[in-house]
Order: sequence, then C-alpha cells, then structure tokens
Amino acid sequence: MDLLHSNGVLIIQHLQRDYRAYQDLLNFMSHVGDPRNIFSIYFPLWFQLNQVVGTKMIWVAVIGDWFNLIFKWILFGHRPYWWVQETMIYPNQSSPCLEQFPITCETGPGSPSGHAMGSSCVWYVMVTAALSYTVRWKDKSAVTLHRLTWSFLWSIFWIIQISVCISRVFIATHFPHQVVLGVFAGILVAEAFEHTPAIQTASLRMYIKTNLFLFIFALGFYLVLKLLDIDLLWSVPKAKKWCANPDWINIDTTPFAGLVRNLGALFGLGLGINSEMFITSCKVE
Repeated sequence: MDLLHSNGVLIIQHLQRDYRAYQDLLNFMSHVGDPRNIFSIYFPLWFQLNQVVGTKMIWVAVIGDWFNLIFKWILFGHRPYWWVQETMIYPNQSSPCLEQFPITCETGPGSPSGHAMGSSCVWYVMVTAALSYTVRWKDKSAVTLHRLTWSFLWSIFWIIQISVCISRVFIATHFPHQVVLGVFAGILVAEAFEHTPAIQTASLRMYIKTNLFLFIFALGFYLVLKLLDIDLLWSVPKAKKWCANPDWINIDTTPFAGLVRNLGALFGLGLGINSEMFITSCKVE
C-alpha cells in the first residue's frame, strides 16, 4: 500500500502545482459530489418530476452510503493529508508538503470515497431515468435522437464523475485509488436497484424493518470489532492532529453521522409515501 499511497501523493502534488488556476472550479465540484446534496437538491427535484425515480434515488443513496460505511470500517483507508505526516517511507523526515483546504479535513477513513460513490450512484439513477423516456421512441429519427441523447448523457455522467474525483484528490482528502473504487462501487449499487422494483411498493413496515436491519447490523459490526480491540474511530484523532486549521475539521463526516442522517431520510420517505394524506393526494391527481 505504501507504493500506491506514495504514487498517489505524487499525483496530488502534480494537481496542486499545475492546476492551481482551477482551484475554485475543483472546490465547487467537490461540493457537487457531496452526498448531502442527494437529500437537499436531487431528491426533491426528481420526486416532483417522477415519484418512482425519486424513491429509487433515496434507496440507492442510503444503501450505497451504508455499504460505504462498512467498506471504510473494513479497509482502514488513510487520507493523504495525514498519511504523509505519519508514514516512515520518506527518508530524513522529508515528507512531501500537501496543501490543505477548508474542505480537506474529513474525519472518517478514506476508502472508498463517499463523495465519488454518492455522486456516481445518484447520477447513474438520473441518467438511466432520463434515457428510459427516449428508449420508447420507435421511428428511425427518434432512434437516432436516442443514440445521440445516450452519448450526450453518459458523456456528462463521466465528465462529472471524473471532475469530482479530481477535485477530491486535489484537496488531498483522498488518494486516486479511493475515488476510483468509490465510483465503480456506486455504479454497482445503482445498477442493482435497476432490478429491484419491490422498493416502489414497499410498505411502512418494510421501511422500518430495513432501517432496523441497517442500524443493528452496523452497530453489531462496530461492537464486534470493538470487542476485538479494533478502534473504528481511529481516524478522528489523526484528523484532529494533522489538520492545518482546527476550524476545518468536519466532525459530521464521521461514519455514524452519515448513517443516522441516511436512516432518518429513508424512514421519512417511508412514512411520507405511506401516509393517508399522500395516498389521498395521489388519488386526486
């Protein structure tokens, strides 16, 4: 892993040195990939346009972030901004200098990237949903338009994913292999839900069972590793120690903070779409 990390540091230094002029754009793309945008921006918009897509988006986001949590606990991924300070592979304490930014100091483990995973899964849902409208066109001119739309939307998808990945590497909060892993993990989760139509008819009871399962499994996994004397909050002290500015430390990026946020969103969705008020309004429409 040291070889992978050291090569990743070289890439980070290259980006910070040669792409300084694009700092504002890269910081913006990092905000674009923030998983919290799924609940505050993407979901409300898509749920108004199409309830099926909006519902799928929440399920994909919550399950994807849950897997991200489990993977982070298993993989123990370091983040560049603290790894360069603690590794022993550089002689004479000549560790590379990586610049930090206000959004650098995340406190959870780094692998896989939650931003890359969240961005890829939600944009995969949006692109496939948009393409599902064009695939129904039958005449020849429509088929050609569908192919052009397909090429355009998937090009946009990969431009956004690559930009988010580069931005996360640029700010020294992730190594390149962590963002790549996050992108493909997110795509796999989103693709799995393309073949899971049962979520559209899930009852409130099913939502509650799912929430309990995800929470109990995560908590149980945490306690088992705790009994094995494995500290799953090992990354928090490192973030506090090596962050250049204490005000930049994002405590809400710890794994359990994301878990509680996501389960609350999933339960809220189940409670809302199974309420008598919502069901009545759908019948009126």
